[in-house]
Amino acid sequence: MNRLSRSAAAVAIALAALSASCSQTVVRTMIPTPILLQDERLDFTRIVPPERRTTEVSVFFATTRAPAPPEAPERYTSRAGDAVRLGVTRVQLGEPGWSYDDLVKSDRTSRPEAPRPARVVAVEEFGVWSAPDSEAERALVAAIDRQVERSPDRSVVIYVPGYRASFDQVITLMGSWSHFLGRGSTVIAFSWPTGTRMWNYLFDCPRARAFIPDIARLIALVGERSQARRLNVIAFSCGSPLLAEALVQLRQAHPDEDPAALQQRYRIANAIFVAADIDLQTFARSHLPALSDIARRTEVYLSENDAALRFAALLARASRVGRPRFDELTREDLETLASNERLVTVDVTDVEGPHELTGMRGHGYWIANQRVSSDVLLSMVYPFDPAWRGLVHGPGRGMWTFPEDYPRRVGDAVYQSGPGLRREGP
Repeated sequence: MNRLSRSAAAVAIALAALSASCSQTVVRTMIPTPILLQDERLDFTRIVPPERRTTEVSVFFATTRAPAPPEAPERYTSRAGDAVRLGVTRVQLGEPGWSYDDLVKSDRTSRPEAPRPARVVAVEEFGVWSAPDSEAERALVAAIDRQVERSPDRSVVIYVPGYRASFDQVITLMGSWSHFLGRGSTVIAFSWPTGTRMWNYLFDCPRARAFIPDIARLIALVGERSQARRLNVIAFSCGSPLLAEALVQLRQAHPDEDPAALQQRYRIANAIFVAADIDLQTFARSHLPALSDIARRTEVYLSENDAALRFAALLARASRVGRPRFDELTREDLETLASNERLVTVDVTDVEGPHELTGMRGHGYWIANQRVSSDVLLSMVYPFDPAWRGLVHGPGRGMWTFPEDYPRRVGDAVYQSGPGLRREGP
């Protein structure tokens, strides 16, 4: 065997060993810290109760994945199960042995090129979600209530992910968001079954439509049964049509109720769609009217440089909401969008910083880009006005975008309106 062959063999053995090691200890990564949390004038730990100042966070879940065998590295597989299962997980953030202060210190220097570890350390399943008022349903509501009772704003975030994400990946992602939200919002992930290969898009996303009624049921359960004052629902990529259709179903379930009654019933403050893989015409004509009735605000993040949605548009022969071609809409459609005061459209195409961590170019900006994630963070907290959040109107169709001095603008806004977040001492 020549030197080159021996080197190649050594690399192959090393990669195989690394792969085997990773399969036994599933270590994921936190997302980079939103840039707002790195403002030296602000101290977000001041709103975190002492008992929650740990490196572990709780993330609730509803999943339609099949349970994995006991020896598997993750609790749930990429295959569909025969029921919806409810439960709660514990996510450890940062390096093993870190204190809460270590974690917060790392937040201030976090960068996309230096990811920090995260892992699911415990999963407690409440049970199968069967008939209304089942034991699992009551356990979930009670656990949510225990959390929101200790939270000043009593809010809940429900997340519907895209494809190519394992159960642990979805949970650790929401663990990061729980931490960045100051442990003040209860987070729930709806983890639907999908593989982690590129080609899974062709089958997993269409099949996931079967879970739309389950998503609608989860939103209704939290909105109508829990003590939460406010829900923020968010979806990414091909999780977006699932969330949109679920909200449409909830609206159709109460045809006689006006928007005020619907918003009182479900308490949805913000419906957020990031890199949405939704047909543009369908969204404008079918989804948006229902969304505007049921949510106080609908926010859409889009990018011209989203390669994944460019591919999706080629397959569907129609542009996607996350990378729209407005010439596909009629003048009436455009006027309807422009006049909708509940719709906020944010163009992130030219935002400074990375727009992807591991997937197709320009698709994962909401976690890769620390400016964009700051705006999403504020939208999760409360539907603040985009101008207050430091955004400006861009040219053309009046979409919102990020100015060059965005970090200063958004820091100024929070500093002025939240004196309790100001850093003490020198």
